[in-house]
Amino acid sequence: MVCYIFLGIISIIHVNHGFLLDNVNTVHIYVNPNGSDNNTGTDLGNPVKTIEKALLRSDELGRRDKDIFIELTTGYYELESTLRVHNIRPRKLTIRAYQGQEVHVTGGKRINSSAFKCVTNTGSLQRLPSIARNKVLQVRLSDVGITDLGTLQTIGFYSKHIAPLEIFENEKPLTLARYPNKDYININQNYSDGKSFTYLSDRPKQWHNEHDVWAHGFWMWSWADRAIRIQHLDPVNKNITLASKTRFGLRPGHYNGINPTAVGFNHQGGYFRFVNVMSELDEPGEYFVDRDNGVLYVWPSKDAPYSEKDQIYASIVPTCIDIIWSSANIVLEGFVIEACRQNGIHANNVQNLTITRMKIQNTGSDGIASYNGHNIKVNLCDIRNGDGGISISGGDQITLTPSGNEISDNIISNFGRVEYVGSDGISVDGVGIHVHHNTLFNGSYKGIDIRGNDHIFEYNHISKMCLKASDCGAIQSGRHFSWRGNVIRYNHIQDTQRLVPGADVRGVMLDDQLSGVLIENNVFNHNDVHVNIGGGRDNIVHQNIFYNTTQFSMQLDARGADGKWHTSDMLRYLNKIPYTNSLWSKRYPKLATIMAGHNPGDPVGNQVTENIFYAVGYPQFQTYGEKFQSDWFNVSNNIYISDVGSFSAPRYGNFKPGCLLKDFVKQTNFKDPVLPNQVGPRNNVGPLHIQTIQPDTGYLSGSPHSTSNCVVKPPAKQPTPVYLPDGSMPNTLYQVPENKGCWFSFDKCPNHQELEKHRRPTSNQFYRDTQAEQRDQSGTNETACLNKVPEMVNKCGSGSSFAVIYGPTGAMTLGGEGCYFARYYCPRTGWNATGFFEDKYADQKLNGAHNESVCLSRANAQWKWCGSSKLYPLVSIFKPTGHLRAAGAGCWIKHEKCPADTTLKHMFYDGFGAANLQTDDNMDSCLSRAEYFWHHCGNHPEYKVTAYYRPRSVSATYPF
Repeated sequence: MVCYIFLGIISIIHVNHGFLLDNVNTVHIYVNPNGSDNNTGTDLGNPVKTIEKALLRSDELGRRDKDIFIELTTGYYELESTLRVHNIRPRKLTIRAYQGQEVHVTGGKRINSSAFKCVTNTGSLQRLPSIARNKVLQVRLSDVGITDLGTLQTIGFYSKHIAPLEIFENEKPLTLARYPNKDYININQNYSDGKSFTYLSDRPKQWHNEHDVWAHGFWMWSWADRAIRIQHLDPVNKNITLASKTRFGLRPGHYNGINPTAVGFNHQGGYFRFVNVMSELDEPGEYFVDRDNGVLYVWPSKDAPYSEKDQIYASIVPTCIDIIWSSANIVLEGFVIEACRQNGIHANNVQNLTITRMKIQNTGSDGIASYNGHNIKVNLCDIRNGDGGISISGGDQITLTPSGNEISDNIISNFGRVEYVGSDGISVDGVGIHVHHNTLFNGSYKGIDIRGNDHIFEYNHISKMCLKASDCGAIQSGRHFSWRGNVIRYNHIQDTQRLVPGADVRGVMLDDQLSGVLIENNVFNHNDVHVNIGGGRDNIVHQNIFYNTTQFSMQLDARGADGKWHTSDMLRYLNKIPYTNSLWSKRYPKLATIMAGHNPGDPVGNQVTENIFYAVGYPQFQTYGEKFQSDWFNVSNNIYISDVGSFSAPRYGNFKPGCLLKDFVKQTNFKDPVLPNQVGPRNNVGPLHIQTIQPDTGYLSGSPHSTSNCVVKPPAKQPTPVYLPDGSMPNTLYQVPENKGCWFSFDKCPNHQELEKHRRPTSNQFYRDTQAEQRDQSGTNETACLNKVPEMVNKCGSGSSFAVIYGPTGAMTLGGEGCYFARYYCPRTGWNATGFFEDKYADQKLNGAHNESVCLSRANAQWKWCGSSKLYPLVSIFKPTGHLRAAGAGCWIKHEKCPADTTLKHMFYDGFGAANLQTDDNMDSCLSRAEYFWHHCGNHPEYKVTAYYRPRSVSATYPF
């Protein structure tokens, strides 16, 4: 106690846990588990025993203008029922650990170690596996005052269930006995009733007297789990009938415990495990509750009998603390909440609630569930071992009124321990929730689930998500056109990889046409797929580091372009929102015009710009969808690199770009990537008495300035030079009189006597129409020259055959009928003829003479068939249009004009890119060089640059 004298008035100030509290304006009520509810609780020496009594005393002692502090002193507070907290007055009600003391508020009941005995009953021993019979301990629960065992129930796929009685040992959850302990059993054959099947295992034949067995599995999809009671089990015939149908049906399984990811999307689901099987209590850390006889069986985690120091709790209370409807101005601070069958804290329709420095663990559902709240603050909390972390909603979508809710500086870990799908780390819904500086790791499903508008997610560290399911994201949202304005920035998202059969998992998954999201300035590291845009519109992916993918950096698709998928449902949801009124149309102008122009399911307006992509041996983009159009996605001004030395210290999480990226950084004003010490909590989290261990980030510790070894390699040697009609080499087949103009050489031109004079069989002359060149620029523009083929085919008529050569570059093509090859040598057949040959297989078998896309696709197919030799490229030419496509080695660049660098050849091999940027092996890297060289040449809109990736016969032109 400290006394201060001010202006002749003496005030008594209590220095209490960082607060200066004036006794005139506050009431302190002290609580201790060894106190008495007959005490006043108004001083530390006379504490009340229960928090419930303290709340009653607060109403008795606190006037409207007095703030209440309920001071919890050291000990375990075992709740007999949900603690209901209500505060509707202007005063502030604070429940906290007094001076940072160790306080546990538990929904469980402790079982003393001395209550556990060896198993001696013959029937019980027979049920236990032989390896467990001298290891497992038992206790009759009624003897220790536990009669409410709860009920096993159908869980999984967003059930948000109330768990039955669970067992926690030294603050860690034990596992209900099951088989297999880690892997799954495959369905062999399913029957038409939707709940019966045969399975592939002999294990149940070893069981004795098991009658309340459940099956927890991914029955159809590896993103939808469900636990269902088994109605009938026939171990001999390996037949199961479930008590109810699964949500999506049944299918045979292909789970492989040795390599679970060996099968993908088409063979997902169809696997399960048996749960609640006493005969499978076969390893330390497992338990089983004999509900018929009220006996708990436990194999202690340390594989030795319990001692007095061990704390074993059985969960009893559903939700530990419930903040009553319409409450306000409440603070919960500095203590542990644990062993709750559902939520640690539940709050519905409350405001000005602060939950700080708490440790919330071992819950049957979410640690914190707050719905329809305003100004809810959750910060500096350690939330672990639940079936979910924080679920929070608030704000008004119709008026776009923000909630003021904030989740910051928390560690949320090991969530989804029993129910997998829907047990997310943070789930937000509503408007304007700010989620920042959190660490989330080890999640069975999503790290962050997004619903609603204008949420901000920044400075979070998210790692190891989707551990039990596939087709999910570390951050995920989807299936609403109206959920716009969400921002994902300055986060580290890493190590999210598929571990089960099914579809890919992603760092950020914008599922089922989600639109209007900004993904900016994040570091993505070592994910299967870094970002997925699943058919949505107007998403912006800007200035991110995409490092070290195991599948693709990005997936882009057009799943709603056919007008089906979920578009009709989403439009029905959208029509419930006033998205065209002045408020909404001003906030989201592109949403207001969604019904104008394009089909609303078309993924238009997406921007992927100024990102740095690093990967060795993997393509950067996967695109799919029958109606996918590349112009729906503006993928531009990105850079693709395979040199790890261009990042400062990736192993330490420092991805600051340099070396080969210096020019790109300068050109785009690329921001320095966020560092590991800038994401996650900014202070120690949890109660003061606990030294919370920060999770492993996956990076080396420390922050060195740089560990890069930047080496700029000399340009790679050009592949063996041979003449190709694209103009990359001097024309050795048609020697035109001079290196200017647009020239023709005719084999046949039946309908045009003047041109017929220039037929090659009778004359080596070439024909040049200088008057036409003045009209159509064909004499000074290679593209215009070669594009004259259809015009000349029309003039010459049926049976025409000719060549067109652009003098300045030697580029040429053929005109006439049929699909042709320009070929040199095919190692597979040994055919070494050089020149132009009809692709008879394409013409006779594939309609290649009349289908341009079929004809041009033959170049790459035939080159691969011949052996993909770097020495012998191949070209397909569709003679009716003259369009051609080259297949071969390397990345080649062609510019129309390069005013800023006159030393560049008109078409050249990108040797620098091959040596330093993997352009010979990475299609995305090659195609991005069109934009690079356009900038290099001076940014002239009239002079386009095209990059040709010959190994796949694809090209990209910039500007588009």
